[in-house]
Amino acid sequence: METRPELLRYLKHGHRLVKGWLLPGAIKMLVALAKTQNIDGVKGNVGEIGVHHGRLLILLALLARNSEKAVAIDLFGDQERNVDQSGKGDLNQFQENLRRHAHSCNVVIHQGDSTELTATALLELGGGVFRLFSVDGGHTPGITAHDLTTAEGALASGGIIILDDCFNEKWPGVSEGLFRYFSEAKPNLVPFATGGNKTLFCRPECAGRYIEALRRVPARATTHSFFEHQVICCDFRPLPIHEHFCQNGVWRSLRNLGAVKVARNAYQYARAVMGH
Repeated sequence: METRPELLRYLKHGHRLVKGWLLPGAIKMLVALAKTQNIDGVKGNVGEIGVHHGRLLILLALLARNSEKAVAIDLFGDQERNVDQSGKGDLNQFQENLRRHAHSCNVVIHQGDSTELTATALLELGGGVFRLFSVDGGHTPGITAHDLTTAEGALASGGIIILDDCFNEKWPGVSEGLFRYFSEAKPNLVPFATGGNKTLFCRPECAGRYIEALRRVPARATTHSFFEHQVICCDFRPLPIHEHFCQNGVWRSLRNLGAVKVARNAYQYARAVMGH
């Protein structure tokens, strides 16, 4: 896949210049998954419900191929309909950010309430199915469940839905909406990964392939069951100093020597006493 110079600039520093919420770990995950989709020949548009100022949408647009569209859906100026005040879309600022970071991308902007949007309408906006789609609009249970239904109905066979804030303690409505969606809609989707404040879903037959792609992303990864499916959980936080040393090969070879062992035991005891 030919990498756009704009994408390289955005990954290096540009994303920091756009107001919004996008953790570095989430960027690493999405870039790795987009590369895997390219290798596997997965085709489709990219898009997002809940654009804010475009921090994630711009990344998705830069990951799109020349024939693919990026669809941006937000209330923008209709903030009186933003019932839970989750984000504050600004159309002028979004368009300025697009000009600055993604001027060569084919972006379709739809200002409107996502709860009035159907999968059919979303397919019309993109002119086809979606391979990467972010759900980050209203954070109430009802809006979350509706937006997930809309996204799944427009998803390519190898597509990925990116749900924001599922495990964010500030927004419990998102997790409630996800459980409502799986219990009522019974979608042909499975979760396959969490990390960077994102929870990722795809068709069941694609999950193993995407999990393997994420195993190559530098992170502390564990595997757990979620909705009765195995998911890879990626922790991108820096290692505490004691864990960093424990992963060092030289330290592992020395740790059981007499003096080093005494010092290590003393350090662990001091940490326990201090409550760390």
